[in-house]
Amino acid sequence: MLYETRFDNIFDKCDDIDLEKYDVKIRTFLQSLREKRDYDYNTNKYLYPFLQLANERKDLTAIRKTAERISKNFKDVVVLGTGGSSLGAQMVVSLSGEQLYAPNGKARIHFPDNLGPHTMQQLLQELDLSNTHFLVISKSGGTAETIAQMLACFSNVLTLVGEEEIKNYFTVIVQPGASFLHDYAEKWCLPIHYHDANLGGRFSVFSVVGLLPAMIIGLDVVALRNGAEQVLKATMNAEHVCEIPPAMGAIASFELQEKSNININVMMPYECRLDRFSNWYKQLWAESLGKNGKGTTPFTALGPMDQHSQLQLFLDGPNDKYFTVITSSTKGAGPTIDSMLIEDDNYEYMSGATIGDLVEAEANSTIEALGERGKPIRHIKVREINERTLGALVMHFMLETIISAELFGVDPYNQPSVEYGKNLTKEYLTGLRNMKNHIPVPRAKVGMVKEKRK
Repeated sequence: MLYETRFDNIFDKCDDIDLEKYDVKIRTFLQSLREKRDYDYNTNKYLYPFLQLANERKDLTAIRKTAERISKNFKDVVVLGTGGSSLGAQMVVSLSGEQLYAPNGKARIHFPDNLGPHTMQQLLQELDLSNTHFLVISKSGGTAETIAQMLACFSNVLTLVGEEEIKNYFTVIVQPGASFLHDYAEKWCLPIHYHDANLGGRFSVFSVVGLLPAMIIGLDVVALRNGAEQVLKATMNAEHVCEIPPAMGAIASFELQEKSNININVMMPYECRLDRFSNWYKQLWAESLGKNGKGTTPFTALGPMDQHSQLQLFLDGPNDKYFTVITSSTKGAGPTIDSMLIEDDNYEYMSGATIGDLVEAEANSTIEALGERGKPIRHIKVREINERTLGALVMHFMLETIISAELFGVDPYNQPSVEYGKNLTKEYLTGLRNMKNHIPVPRAKVGMVKEKRK
């Protein structure tokens, strides 16, 4: 297995958890994720696209061709998307380093995923637009924030390069069928990669949405899918629920919420390159489970940094949190602390240690401290952070999320309240536009204007 999982203060304290009941329920649910097709030699295929993608390879040729075209001709790539259209790609690209620079000299990746007037203006001013490619991602083709960003960027680039060349500066990912983005791309002859209409944005990281940015900077997307496939196969072939880490994580969340009113799931990796993984997880968990008064709240933290901001709350605050701490083996990694520079005996413990030694010690101490305080905690340990282990973690939490949805009794694939908010935004902006286009001339109040005497 690509990672190890250990639970403390959960299953050992809840003797009334009937794992046999969960075994039947969850393994039956997992089998229901397969559908039999009479054609294709009666092979079993997964019902949902995000599960099928782990074993897919044929689509990589077209994605790689686009990636090579972009990385060969441009120094910067701006990914215009929000939510699931951006977070998954950010998570994968972060493997190359916190600053999102490609280590092999290929294009730099930028993710202005949060719409902001000042940051958008600053980005356009700082980039050399003649050497910048824009990747526009919206499954529906009508995401307001993404459309606004695209039009602003398109206008600037069009002025610079003209109508004949503009098609070389934009690539679009959108589902088939009429939409603003699809129709706009066709009008201007922009290259299109089609987004599976049945694939939700937060589950799309193994598709072109996540793989194209990863390929642009030279990451191994085959290893990413291989890691996901390994976890999926282990899950589907397990003989008991105890052998399924995603299922045990889902049971823990459900039981802690139902019996102990623990409503907050804290995700705390001790690795800078997993910071954006936490952000991706936050959307996946919140948008998939938060329905009909059900679900728990995802909460992100990053070690060791948040030892100095949130650990006090975690240790001495309310007992309403379930902790997942992710660590990798960092012993001996990073710069060494020169013992010759330490004259204070209080810091002698650092002498000759590496930065990785210190991070690993702090992670272990946090896990031990939480455990001693009786906090429910799960420790996920990977040997190293790379494409394969990230793929494994991503598939783990996709499976954990949909299993949790089955336990909570909600549909993990829709987001009705999000759509309601989008409609309200459209109505509000329409009202503002109407006000600008129709400004009534104020009437003079009676008695304010006197007729001038002749």
